[in-house]
Amino acid sequence: MRNILLPFEYIETIPHLIDCAISLSKKYNSSISGVAIQQRIDSFIAQEGSVIFDSLHHDENTGEAQKFKQKFIHHISELANSDPDLNDLKYKWLSDELQNQKYLGDLSRVYNVVIISRPYQELQSASLSSIQTILFDGGRPVMLIPINKQIDIGKEVVISWNCTTESSRAVFASLPILKKADNVTILTVEKVISDGPTGEQVVELLSSHGIKSKAVTLSGEEKKIGEIILEYSQSVNADLIVKGAYTQSRLREIIFGGATRHLMLHSEIPIYLVN
Repeated sequence: MRNILLPFEYIETIPHLIDCAISLSKKYNSSISGVAIQQRIDSFIAQEGSVIFDSLHHDENTGEAQKFKQKFIHHISELANSDPDLNDLKYKWLSDELQNQKYLGDLSRVYNVVIISRPYQELQSASLSSIQTILFDGGRPVMLIPINKQIDIGKEVVISWNCTTESSRAVFASLPILKKADNVTILTVEKVISDGPTGEQVVELLSSHGIKSKAVTLSGEEKKIGEIILEYSQSVNADLIVKGAYTQSRLREIIFGGATRHLMLHSEIPIYLVN
């Protein structure tokens, strides 16, 4: 958690994403990097490795990026001036131009975590495309946070466990967070269990790292998996859900939906996604 990347698609999300990053920075002595991402059709083309074209003129591109940069620096400076604990905060802005999603995927590979606002259908927020770019092209964890809500992450953590490789990666990637948590629950929904280690075995794993946790198994017969995960997390006042992303095939989840997609679109609890 020492290096945090904040990609901004909408200028309105800058203060809230910074607030979340600074909260984590105080716990993990993290540095924070910001960059503005151009959410346009050429981003999708770039992501697939095809011809890249720039639909914005250079002056317009740099002008928009400067607005993001100024708000980023202004908000951090205001916080630092009012909080002595932030005197040594390390932060930087990475580009004076709006960048496409290929850039985002490449850049994210050298960061411990990328913090981004979760998608909202009714509000301007991060696109599903950006989240998938970070997970698949960057291969890095994504922390999705709800906007306009006070964030205090990592006291009550729920791990969604279904025995898959993605779930295992999520557990190991989140160890720094789990070590500082007050309570950790390994949640298994019976309907989606694959062959592999049980929740009780994950409890043993975490115990070897000095982390106390408990295993909970719920039936998945009547409701969708994402709804079950979210309802349980709400019932224990979880402040973070850790999940392996897209444990079905990526195409199947995009077309039919799935637990990952449901949580991204509906959770008011921050989510730590790892593919």
